[in-house]
Amino acid sequence: FHIQDTASQTAAAVLAPKSGDHVLDMCAAPGGKSFTLAEIMENKGEITACDLYEQRVGLIKKGAERLGLDIIKPVCADASVFNPEFGQFDCILCDVPCSGLGVLRRKPDIKYRKPEDLSALAELQKKILKNALLYLKKGGRLLYSTCTLRHEENEKLVNSVIMEYNDVHKAYEHTYMPHIDKTDGFYCALLIKEDNTAIG
Repeated sequence: FHIQDTASQTAAAVLAPKSGDHVLDMCAAPGGKSFTLAEIMENKGEITACDLYEQRVGLIKKGAERLGLDIIKPVCADASVFNPEFGQFDCILCDVPCSGLGVLRRKPDIKYRKPEDLSALAELQKKILKNALLYLKKGGRLLYSTCTLRHEENEKLVNSVIMEYNDVHKAYEHTYMPHIDKTDGFYCALLIKEDNTAIG
Protein backbone atom coordinates (compact mmCIF):
# COMPACT_ATOMS: atom_id res chain seq x y z
CA PHE A 1 0.00 0.00 0.00
CA HIS A 2 0.99 3.67 -0.24
CA ILE A 3 -0.11 6.65 1.85
CA GLN A 4 -1.77 9.63 0.18
CA ASP A 5 -4.01 12.52 1.20
CA THR A 6 -7.71 12.09 0.35
CA ALA A 7 -7.73 15.06 -2.05
CA SER A 8 -4.84 13.58 -4.07
CA GLN A 9 -6.63 10.22 -4.30
CA THR A 10 -9.75 12.00 -5.54
CA ALA A 11 -7.74 13.64 -8.33
CA ALA A 12 -6.88 10.24 -9.80
CA ALA A 13 -10.55 9.22 -9.58
CA VAL A 14 -11.62 12.40 -11.42
CA LEU A 15 -9.19 11.69 -14.28
CA ALA A 16 -10.65 8.15 -14.32
CA PRO A 17 -8.34 6.35 -16.77
CA LYS A 18 -9.58 3.02 -18.12
CA SER A 19 -7.75 -0.30 -18.23
CA GLY A 20 -5.55 -0.31 -21.32
CA ASP A 21 -5.24 3.49 -21.58
CA HIS A 22 -2.00 5.28 -22.33
CA VAL A 23 -1.49 7.77 -19.51
CA LEU A 24 1.09 10.51 -18.94
CA ASP A 25 1.94 11.76 -15.45
CA MET A 26 3.84 14.98 -16.19
CA CYS A 27 5.34 15.67 -12.73
CA ALA A 28 5.14 12.26 -11.11
CA ALA A 29 7.72 11.96 -8.30
CA PRO A 30 7.62 10.50 -5.74
CA GLY A 31 4.93 8.52 -7.59
CA GLY A 32 1.85 8.37 -5.34
CA LYS A 33 -0.61 9.59 -7.97
CA SER A 34 0.89 7.31 -10.65
CA PHE A 35 0.46 4.37 -8.28
CA THR A 36 -3.20 5.28 -7.68
CA LEU A 37 -3.80 5.65 -11.44
CA ALA A 38 -2.23 2.22 -12.07
CA GLU A 39 -4.49 0.67 -9.44
CA ILE A 40 -7.57 2.28 -11.05
CA MET A 41 -6.41 0.86 -14.40
CA GLU A 42 -6.04 -2.62 -12.83
CA ASN A 43 -2.36 -2.58 -13.86
CA LYS A 44 -3.35 -2.74 -17.57
CA GLY A 45 -2.17 -0.20 -20.14
CA GLU A 46 0.82 2.11 -19.74
CA ILE A 47 1.72 5.08 -17.54
CA THR A 48 4.68 7.25 -18.52
CA ALA A 49 5.71 8.81 -15.20
CA CYS A 50 8.06 11.79 -15.60
CA ASP A 51 10.25 13.84 -13.34
CA LEU A 52 13.01 16.35 -13.98
CA TYR A 53 15.55 14.71 -11.67
CA GLU A 54 17.03 11.24 -12.07
CA GLN A 55 17.11 10.67 -8.31
CA ARG A 56 13.36 11.33 -8.03
CA VAL A 57 12.67 9.10 -11.05
CA GLY A 58 14.39 6.38 -9.00
CA LEU A 59 11.79 6.87 -6.24
CA ILE A 60 8.98 6.23 -8.75
CA LYS A 61 10.70 3.10 -10.04
CA LYS A 62 11.32 1.76 -6.54
CA GLY A 63 7.72 2.41 -5.44
CA ALA A 64 6.22 0.83 -8.57
CA GLU A 65 8.38 -2.28 -8.12
CA ARG A 66 7.43 -2.55 -4.44
CA LEU A 67 3.72 -2.38 -5.32
CA GLY A 68 4.01 -4.73 -8.31
CA LEU A 69 2.76 -2.06 -10.74
CA ASP A 70 4.58 -2.95 -13.94
CA ILE A 71 2.62 -0.61 -16.25
CA ILE A 72 4.50 2.40 -14.84
CA LYS A 73 7.42 3.52 -17.02
CA PRO A 74 9.52 6.08 -15.10
CA VAL A 75 11.23 8.65 -17.37
CA CYS A 76 13.61 11.53 -16.64
CA ALA A 77 12.11 14.44 -18.61
CA ASP A 78 11.38 18.17 -18.35
CA ALA A 79 7.59 18.64 -18.25
CA SER A 80 7.91 22.13 -19.73
CA VAL A 81 9.72 20.95 -22.89
CA PHE A 82 7.87 19.11 -25.69
CA ASN A 83 9.23 15.65 -26.56
CA PRO A 84 7.83 14.40 -29.91
CA GLU A 85 8.94 10.84 -29.06
CA PHE A 86 6.27 10.65 -26.34
CA GLY A 87 3.40 10.50 -28.84
CA GLN A 88 -0.23 10.99 -27.76
CA PHE A 89 -2.07 9.98 -24.59
CA ASP A 90 -5.65 9.14 -23.62
CA CYS A 91 -5.28 10.72 -20.17
CA ILE A 92 -2.77 13.15 -18.69
CA LEU A 93 -2.16 14.12 -15.08
CA CYS A 94 -0.61 17.56 -14.78
CA ASP A 95 0.12 17.91 -11.05
CA VAL A 96 2.34 20.96 -11.39
CA PRO A 97 4.97 22.40 -9.03
CA CYS A 98 3.16 25.04 -6.95
CA SER A 99 3.43 27.40 -3.99
CA GLY A 100 2.11 24.60 -1.75
CA LEU A 101 -0.11 26.89 0.32
CA GLY A 102 -2.62 24.06 0.68
CA VAL A 103 -0.15 22.05 2.75
CA LEU A 104 0.99 24.79 5.15
CA ARG A 105 -0.07 22.65 8.12
CA ARG A 106 2.63 20.13 7.15
CA LYS A 107 5.22 22.50 5.61
CA PRO A 108 5.07 25.86 7.46
CA ASP A 109 8.33 27.10 5.89
CA ILE A 110 6.40 27.64 2.61
CA LYS A 111 5.06 30.96 3.94
CA TYR A 112 8.54 32.49 3.61
CA ARG A 113 8.61 32.26 -0.18
CA LYS A 114 9.11 35.55 -2.04
CA PRO A 115 6.45 37.10 -4.35
CA GLU A 116 8.81 36.90 -7.33
CA ASP A 117 9.08 33.14 -6.77
CA LEU A 118 5.29 32.89 -7.07
CA SER A 119 5.10 34.76 -10.39
CA ALA A 120 7.89 32.57 -11.82
CA LEU A 121 5.93 29.50 -10.67
CA ALA A 122 2.79 30.63 -12.50
CA GLU A 123 4.79 30.99 -15.73
CA LEU A 124 6.21 27.48 -15.30
CA GLN A 125 2.76 26.05 -14.55
CA LYS A 126 1.32 27.64 -17.69
CA LYS A 127 4.20 26.29 -19.78
CA ILE A 128 3.70 22.76 -18.43
CA LEU A 129 -0.08 22.84 -18.99
CA LYS A 130 0.26 24.07 -22.58
CA ASN A 131 2.90 21.43 -23.24
CA ALA A 132 0.62 18.75 -21.75
CA LEU A 133 -2.16 19.72 -24.16
CA LEU A 134 0.18 18.95 -27.08
CA TYR A 135 0.38 15.34 -25.87
CA LEU A 136 -3.38 14.92 -25.41
CA LYS A 137 -5.35 12.89 -27.96
CA LYS A 138 -8.59 14.24 -29.40
CA GLY A 139 -11.30 13.11 -27.01
CA GLY A 140 -8.67 12.79 -24.26
CA ARG A 141 -8.85 13.96 -20.65
CA LEU A 142 -6.34 16.10 -18.77
CA LEU A 143 -6.38 16.79 -15.05
CA TYR A 144 -4.55 19.93 -13.90
CA SER A 145 -3.93 20.01 -10.15
CA THR A 146 -2.06 21.93 -7.45
CA CYS A 147 -1.76 21.78 -3.67
CA THR A 148 -2.34 25.52 -3.35
CA LEU A 149 -5.38 27.77 -2.93
CA ARG A 150 -4.03 30.73 -4.96
CA HIS A 151 -6.38 31.70 -7.83
CA GLU A 152 -3.34 32.79 -9.88
CA GLU A 153 -2.13 29.19 -9.95
CA ASN A 154 -5.57 27.61 -10.24
CA GLU A 155 -8.79 28.91 -11.88
CA LYS A 156 -7.21 32.06 -13.28
CA LEU A 157 -4.35 30.16 -14.90
CA VAL A 158 -6.53 27.37 -16.32
CA ASN A 159 -9.04 29.85 -17.75
CA SER A 160 -6.29 31.91 -19.39
CA VAL A 161 -4.84 28.81 -21.06
CA ILE A 162 -8.07 27.29 -22.39
CA MET A 163 -9.03 30.66 -23.91
CA GLU A 164 -6.18 30.05 -26.37
CA TYR A 165 -7.72 26.78 -27.62
CA ASN A 166 -10.99 26.32 -29.47
CA ASP A 167 -11.02 22.54 -28.96
CA VAL A 168 -10.43 22.39 -25.18
CA HIS A 169 -13.08 22.90 -22.51
CA LYS A 170 -13.26 22.57 -18.74
CA ALA A 171 -15.59 19.74 -17.70
CA TYR A 172 -15.09 19.96 -13.93
CA GLU A 173 -13.20 21.87 -11.26
CA HIS A 174 -13.09 21.78 -7.49
CA THR A 175 -11.10 23.39 -4.69
CA TYR A 176 -10.65 21.32 -1.53
CA MET A 177 -10.52 23.53 1.57
CA PRO A 178 -8.72 22.14 4.66
CA HIS A 179 -11.23 23.61 7.13
CA ILE A 180 -14.23 22.25 5.19
CA ASP A 181 -13.09 19.03 3.52
CA LYS A 182 -10.62 17.93 6.25
CA THR A 183 -7.97 17.38 3.56
CA ASP A 184 -4.96 19.26 2.28
CA GLY A 185 -5.81 22.38 0.32
CA PHE A 186 -6.02 21.14 -3.27
CA TYR A 187 -7.35 22.32 -6.64
CA CYS A 188 -8.14 20.25 -9.71
CA ALA A 189 -9.65 20.98 -13.11
CA LEU A 190 -10.60 18.35 -15.70
CA LEU A 191 -10.03 19.48 -19.29
CA ILE A 192 -11.34 17.65 -22.35
CA LYS A 193 -9.89 17.97 -25.84
CA GLU A 194 -12.86 17.77 -28.17
CA ASP A 195 -12.88 15.28 -31.01
CA ASN A 196 -14.34 17.36 -33.83
CA THR A 197 -13.83 14.49 -36.27
CA ALA A 198 -16.45 12.36 -34.49
CA ILE A 199 -19.62 11.81 -36.48
CA GLY A 200 -22.58 13.13 -34.53
